[in-house]
Amino acid sequence: MTEIITIKIKPNWFITIFLPFGLLILILIMFFFLPIASAQNTYLLSILRYIILLIPYLGFFILFLNIWLWNTFGKVILEISSEKIKVTNKNRLFSKPKEYQTSEIEKISILDLGIERSKYYVRLNYLFSKSHYSIVIQKSSKTIRILDWLTIENANNILQRINKIPR
Repeated sequence: MTEIITIKIKPNWFITIFLPFGLLILILIMFFFLPIASAQNTYLLSILRYIILLIPYLGFFILFLNIWLWNTFGKVILEISSEKIKVTNKNRLFSKPKEYQTSEIEKISILDLGIERSKYYVRLNYLFSKSHYSIVIQKSSKTIRILDWLTIENANNILQRINKIPR
């Protein structure tokens, strides 16, 4: 028996609305301004200069496109079966599914990220949103976060659905 749970990512509307303008500006630079700037008397040097100038702009374009796609259309798909839990990030570039064998999982629980402490800072997430809970897997003394930034109701609902599957 396999159960599939789909969780839509809560978008940051500032990124959703304004990042496409940055992507359009990068496209304009890459395909209009760079060919003009790299034009020289010899074609071979023009092509080489264009390719060299294009590489950093193309890198930023791919990075911003990845951020925008994940923020706007991102989904996490959990496939839960008695043998494994598979986590797939849909609409994210360069992401492959992660699988966790249920025989290796010691515990599945909810982690409260309301106050995150590290060596260098303390971040209070509960001030800005109610979505500061995470579903975590305890596996051989490691804690792996599989779903982040959920409300407590969503986290409890997902945890109950995960625990219904026999292991």
